Order: sequence, then structure tokens, then C-alpha cells
Amino acid sequence: MIYSVNFVYLTEKINPLAFAKYLKDTGWERFQSRKKYIKVFQYEKNDDFFQVVIPMEKSLNDYKEAMYKAVVTVAEAENRSVEQVMLYLLNPNTDILKIRLEKRDMEPGNILFDDAIQIYENAKKLLAATALDILHPKKYHQGRIDDCVLKFLSSCRFGQTEIGSYVVSVVCPFAELDENEGYKQLSIFSNEEQCANSLTRQVTSRVMENISFIKNQIDDGKMDQLLLQDEDKMISANFYEALGGLNLDSNGADVEFIAEWSPTVKSTCYVENRILLTYDYYQPIETTVKKLKDATNQSTKIIGRIKKLESSPDIQKRKSGNITVVYLDKNDKPKTVTASLDKNEYDKAIKAHERGCYVEMVGEISYGKKASMACESFIVVE
Repeated sequence: MIYSVNFVYLTEKINPLAFAKYLKDTGWERFQSRKKYIKVFQYEKNDDFFQVVIPMEKSLNDYKEAMYKAVVTVAEAENRSVEQVMLYLLNPNTDILKIRLEKRDMEPGNILFDDAIQIYENAKKLLAATALDILHPKKYHQGRIDDCVLKFLSSCRFGQTEIGSYVVSVVCPFAELDENEGYKQLSIFSNEEQCANSLTRQVTSRVMENISFIKNQIDDGKMDQLLLQDEDKMISANFYEALGGLNLDSNGADVEFIAEWSPTVKSTCYVENRILLTYDYYQPIETTVKKLKDATNQSTKIIGRIKKLESSPDIQKRKSGNITVVYLDKNDKPKTVTASLDKNEYDKAIKAHERGCYVEMVGEISYGKKASMACESFIVVE
């Protein structure tokens, strides 16, 4: 699909306040003007001098033309394409992850239906798996995705594809998890430190860290390292599955991951922003998925009701909680087991206990005087 984009028309959707903040945050100097309906910025780079005039009132007759001229000048100063600058200005306060697909049988700018469905569905799954790995690290996530992750996913968008090889832009607005308000969207005027530590930046940087780690371990022939990870850097089977699903299973396919960090938020200088995977990586990734799932399948699954809840009485300090569950073993004899849950799962357990609902838990049980489970999955059976 070869297409043309009317960038002049799109400039009407740019927030001039966001544009001005972008220039200020990226090193442009404000030049004072008596005209209140414009803002003038200047930038010196080596021996070159650039000046842009941002119209601040959309009622101006030449608003779109003046805004487009400003965008073109910024693109020239930053040695970027107009399309790249426009993508950010239309989506301020975001990180943008790009997935570029190249295949032998692919025409410039278009893609088969099945390939498109794969790349869009698995791009979403990749973000979901990363967010879950950060909030609830497990080898394999099963059951319903929690509300915070669903809200994060619902705020992300697919940007316009680019001409040439097929490029999907995933626009991720900055948002954080607030202890009192829960999921909270951040604005272009939010504190930079807030955005840098946000759930969004954690997810986008972790996606690139994970892919870099996976590629390096496979390159070095250290497949076993893909299964041995710290809880703080857990990569679930869900992530590997989504990664392999991004058309890597097609012989001759190249998939490149490109991160465009928000220029107004401190850089992630230790994270690679461009990583290429080829078809050759598909089999090692699929093997890892199988091994992680097999390890989970060997765990014990129980269904029972909650008998006891234990956690800090101070809700503000409550980070986790223990539950005791009564269930029937293979011989239909009642047994009890204790499991530790994170705050999100513990909150679900409180509601399940209040309503008398059954819960399903998967994990490895340690038997003794008091049986305990290293819980890998917790689901309320409605």
C-alpha cells in the first residue's frame, strides 16, 4: 500500500503548548517576541542556525502552513524525517516502539492479512507480557489479566505505518501506578522524574532489554540462561511466545525492534534502541517457550476456598499477604495450604473470601507440618 500523507492537514492536531515544551526540553532557546500569538525558538548546531515560529492560536489564517514550516525546520535541525517528528508531536509524552518486518515475498509498503494480524496481535501480547512480568513475575501467566495492565494496554495505540518495509509504530503514553488512585495517566506537564520512573518507561525499556538479553544468550550458545533468571528480570513464556509470533516463524523473515524514547524524558542510555532478529532465532525461542510451559505444567493445581487471610493491618504498608486455602486432594481428603500473594492478588483474595468464591492456584507445594505453595498463578473462579 503506497500512500501519501497530508502533513499540513495533520499539523492542526498538534498541541502548540506541547510543541513549545518539546523545543524547550530539547535545547532550543526561547526568543522573546512582542506578538503574543506566536512563540519563537532558536537553535545553534555547529555552524548552522535554526529558527522556528510556533503559532499559538489555531484561529490564525496561516496556522497549518506556519506549523508545518516549524515542523520541517525542527526535522532538519535534528536530522530526522518530518514523519518522525510529526509522529512524536501528534503523540506527546510517549515512548514509541517500532516493529519493522521484512520478508522475501513482501511488496514495499504492504503485507498479507495473516502476517498483519500476527504482528498486531503479538505486539499487544508483548506489551501485556512485559507489564505482567514487572508487576507479577512468573514463568507463565495464566488466567485473566488484571485491571492495571488492561488499562495500560487500552491507552496504547498503533501509529501509522511507514513506506518501504512494513513498520508498525506502537505509541505508549506515560502512565504510572499510584497507591491511592491506581492507574494514572500522566500529562505533558508531569514531572520528568515521574515519567522516567513510570510503568510505561519500565515496560518499553524492559521490552528492549529482554530482546537484547535473548539475542545475546542465543548468539553465545547459552540457551540454559534463558530459563535461569532473577525474579526482578523475569521473562515469562508469554513474552517468548509473543516474540516468536511476530512473524519470526517465516523463513527469510527479519524483524527489527526500534525504540524511540520520549525526547523530553531522561534517556535510557544503557538500553539498546535497535535490535534485529531473524528467522534463525525462532527455534531457540520456541524451545524456551515449551520448557517454561512444561515446568509450569509439572506444578500442582488446586481449587479450594480461602480459610484465612493474613497481612499488615495498615493498608498503606500492605505490599503482600498470606492466604490459607482448604482443598480436596486426589483422595477427596481435605487439605490446607498457605501461599504468599502480591498486593494485587491479595486484594482479589479478600473479595473472593468475602463472597465465598472458589480460587484456583498453581504452584509447587512443599509438604511438612504446614504445607506451603510457591504460587505461580492465582485465579478467582467466578
